[in-house]
Amino acid sequence: MRFVLVDQFLSVEPGRGATALKTFRPDDPVFADHFPGFPIVPGVLLTESMGQAAGWALATKVGPDRFPLLMMVERAKFRRLVRPGDEIRLEADLEETREDVWTARTRASVGDERVADARLVFHLVSRPSGSAEFDAWRAGILRETGLGRLVETALSSSAE
Repeated sequence: MRFVLVDQFLSVEPGRGATALKTFRPDDPVFADHFPGFPIVPGVLLTESMGQAAGWALATKVGPDRFPLLMMVERAKFRRLVRPGDEIRLEADLEETREDVWTARTRASVGDERVADARLVFHLVSRPSGSAEFDAWRAGILRETGLGRLVETALSSSAE
C-alpha cells in the first residue's frame, strides 16, 4: 500500500470528518530527490495525506458502492517545512455542497503547529465494475489504518 498516506485513524464521524496520523519514514524513496542532504516532505504529499483523511471519512458515509475522488484543490497553504520522522496530525471537516459533490476543510499539524491546510473538493463515483480487486484494497485500508474498527464503533454508538 505504497500510496496510502494515512498510517492510523484516530477518530471518524462518517460524513462529518476524521482525524488521522501520518509519519513519512526517513528511508522513503521520495527523499532521495527531495532533497539530498535536506529532506522535506513534498507539499503534494501533504495535500494527498489530507485528501485521503477526508476521502475516507466521506467513503465511510456513502458505503461501498460509491467512492470519493479528489477533483479540486483550493486555497492550499504550506506554512512550514515538514521533515521525515515528523508525526503529522491530519484533520478533515466535510460538508456536502450538492449531490455527489463534497468539500473538505483540511489541516495538517506537527505538534501544536499548523504546517498546511487546504479546501478540497470531492466527487462521488460508482464503485468499479468487476470490483473484487478494489474491494480487497478497500478492506485492507480499513483494517491496516484502524478505520474499519472506528466505523463499527461509530455506527454502534449511533444505533444506541
